Amino acid sequence: MVRTIVHLIRHELTQANIERRYIGWTDQAIRQAVQATLPLQPTVIYGSDLKRCQQTAACYFPSSSFIADERLRELHFGDFEMKTYEDLQHDALYRAWIDEPFQVTPPNGESFNVFKARVLQAFEDITSKQNECTFVIHGGVIKMILATYLQQGFHDIHAKHRTLYTLSWEGEKSCISLSEEPIMVNENTFTIE
Repeated sequence: MVRTIVHLIRHELTQANIERRYIGWTDQAIRQAVQATLPLQPTVIYGSDLKRCQQTAACYFPSSSFIADERLRELHFGDFEMKTYEDLQHDALYRAWIDEPFQVTPPNGESFNVFKARVLQAFEDITSKQNECTFVIHGGVIKMILATYLQQGFHDIHAKHRTLYTLSWEGEKSCISLSEEPIMVNENTFTIE
């Protein structure tokens, strides 16, 4: 049986991440370029078409090609986009979404079921064609993949920045192995524009 190995990395921090804003489809740059030390050097990186993923991939894997797929974008938060908990805490629809995120959709946003379907379809399309691949993607996308393959609840999974998640399976797409490894970085003194 063929073993599939997948590496998942969350993009570097954006200003919205620092400010704890809901950043879904807003195309915000990472705060600063870094140089990373990783135990792998893939030829190709897969990720979202948003610049924070592309910029992180360029920092972490400067010699690799990047293949962008818009299906790997974060959840579209609609009217909640770029707002904080403090901005929204008294909004009844926001409270309903927080309490029942799988049943309530942000106004003008994307339902959780649509998000799940597009992410998993993209992931399966890519991983079914090769035995090992690396992704630089969003926190919600990593959570969705890990929750599905580890058969755990979405909210039970945490997707940290500067962490390499490696999962593998044989045959059936049920994870048989998961490791988490910190990514060591050297921060440069310039900001990404």
